[in-house]
Amino acid sequence: MRKFVIVAAIVFINSLFIKTYSTSDKQGAGENGKPRKCIMVFGAHADDVDEIAGGTFAKYIASGYKGVYVCVTNNLAGCNLEKTPFFDGPGFTVSDSPMNYPVGGLETNQIRSEEARAAAAVYGALPVFLDFCEPEIYLGRKVIIYGTQDFLNYGAPGRKQISLATRYSEDVNVVYGLLQQYEPEIVITHTLGGEKLDHEGTAYMVYLAFKKAMSNDVPVGKLWMTVNGWLLDKTSVKNGRGRPDVRIDVRNYLSTKYEALNKHVSQNGGFGRDYVIQNKTQPKEVVEEFITVIDNTKK
Repeated sequence: MRKFVIVAAIVFINSLFIKTYSTSDKQGAGENGKPRKCIMVFGAHADDVDEIAGGTFAKYIASGYKGVYVCVTNNLAGCNLEKTPFFDGPGFTVSDSPMNYPVGGLETNQIRSEEARAAAAVYGALPVFLDFCEPEIYLGRKVIIYGTQDFLNYGAPGRKQISLATRYSEDVNVVYGLLQQYEPEIVITHTLGGEKLDHEGTAYMVYLAFKKAMSNDVPVGKLWMTVNGWLLDKTSVKNGRGRPDVRIDVRNYLSTKYEALNKHVSQNGGFGRDYVIQNKTQPKEVVEEFITVIDNTKK
């Protein structure tokens, strides 16, 4: 009985953070089957939207685009109680311990969802939570891996693990439904074959949904991906495969990006700029670079 009550509570509370959508939410209809003035950024985790494209997101929204801030996973891992990773500054502390202690799955979901909502509000964007599972969660101090008996016993809320979900049309349709609803001119996400499992799963999910939208004549525009993972290896750099073809000057929008990043205190201690520059794959702050994976505006 106790197990049932705990799981029911997790599912109920988690549902409070999932953005539901319907066709009545459609805004700013395009003309003659063209995409709408909408920019949609898919981040695997709650702070990824800001890190991979925060300046570009801010710039397009400031020019009149509708912004949709999509968190793909349910963020059941990735918080510490005592201090945030990377920095010694302000953080989550309950006992002033010098040690890091992982936060349980449900608490982490709540914390990171609240942070993402606050970050989306900085841009004036709509937050959307797709609720796909990460490959692990914490229960107390114990890490629980997706697919193990402990994970099944825990009954973690959410859809399939993100990489598995790319195999099933019912899950791809979750992203496809968003593309149908908003018909975005610009879609940005991680790199196919990227540097992290959740990132590459998100990228492939968005890619599949984008292709499906095109095949069904949904007026979507361009799919951009960040230059990361295998695109940064020596071979890709040498043969040009990893060379970005989209460079967005965001120098006038960095303050907005950093303000949004500052909302993710559980991840960066509230140091937005420091969080960006510690990422060695993104050395040029004033320019955000992408590769055009699909351009559906050229027909």
